[in-house]
Amino acid sequence: MTSRITIVGGGYAGAMLARSLDDVAQITLVEPRDKWVHNVAMIRAMATPQLLDQIVMPYDGLLKNGKIVRSRVTAIDGTNVILEDGGEVAGDLVIVATGSSYAAPFKMQSDESSAFISKAKQVARAVDKSKNIAIVGAGAVGCELAGEIAFARPEKQITLISSGDKLFANYPPKLGRAMLRQLGELGVKVRLGEHITKLKRSDEPYVLAKGKLKLSDGFPIDVDMVIPVVGAKPNTELMQSVEGVAIDGHGRIIVDNWLRPTTNPGLFVVGDIASTGDTMTIVGLTRQVGWLQKALKAHIGGKAMETQKAYKPWSKSLILLPLGPDKGASALPFGVTGPFLTSMIKGKKLFIPRYHKEFNWTP
Repeated sequence: MTSRITIVGGGYAGAMLARSLDDVAQITLVEPRDKWVHNVAMIRAMATPQLLDQIVMPYDGLLKNGKIVRSRVTAIDGTNVILEDGGEVAGDLVIVATGSSYAAPFKMQSDESSAFISKAKQVARAVDKSKNIAIVGAGAVGCELAGEIAFARPEKQITLISSGDKLFANYPPKLGRAMLRQLGELGVKVRLGEHITKLKRSDEPYVLAKGKLKLSDGFPIDVDMVIPVVGAKPNTELMQSVEGVAIDGHGRIIVDNWLRPTTNPGLFVVGDIASTGDTMTIVGLTRQVGWLQKALKAHIGGKAMETQKAYKPWSKSLILLPLGPDKGASALPFGVTGPFLTSMIKGKKLFIPRYHKEFNWTP
């Protein structure tokens, strides 16, 4: 008998799991959004908006055998899921992959791709018109965004503001130093140990009418546009109502060695919502997806999960940080590397051809 697997959430983790298990199980992917967005490439799209035509993809070609239900899940009952219209999807296993939320325009704020594209184009137009741009937050998105705008639009004056005194303090020091040096080479001003005394909003970029932004050192800087990029939030609301679920100090769901959040053996969580020790990056979730699809295939074949090798996160925190197509630095298993490998692995194409193939879609 074919196992019925319901996957809740069609982002990176959910979509890739659905595709990889499509030939061995009866897959139902429940996703409220009308299209899939390659969020990794959204950073470059702010400086090169024509890229939007390549990174917002229909779900139609993702599965050959399974089905996609466009709806929102409101509850999980054992291994069945309850939909917003009161309907129910029965299954033998449930995988929750609801991902994380982020400020506009980097992730969808609603279920309609048309609204997402409209907002993205609006922000890109503001970037085009602005001379002095402040990026608030110097994590991966902030640094990459500064690099993308500086590469594509070198006439822009970009200030990258971070409350921390180092870039990427949780990684080997060489990574932060490499990023700081290359950002400087691109003409980006990096203000470390500073914060905005009054941030108008943190959910989307905004234009400053008066053209001044006051920092914590008391001195204003010339700014036409502010882009806040202050971190992702795991989407755990659905799972918080499930009995036995516990949340860690970072807002992620605590799991056992087989990515299960409760004593229910048929319920799994994966991706940004799972507290595995992995960072909330595509590098981290790719490892989880690879392990889970292999483990579930063995489980479907009759091998109990507990007899399989437990999930282990990367032994080191890994990250790929392009600054435009040619610059950047990365923390890889063998150490910190610079522009050449970063560009070859991610920077040049941003994995776009890979996802065109995964979704069986041609722009």
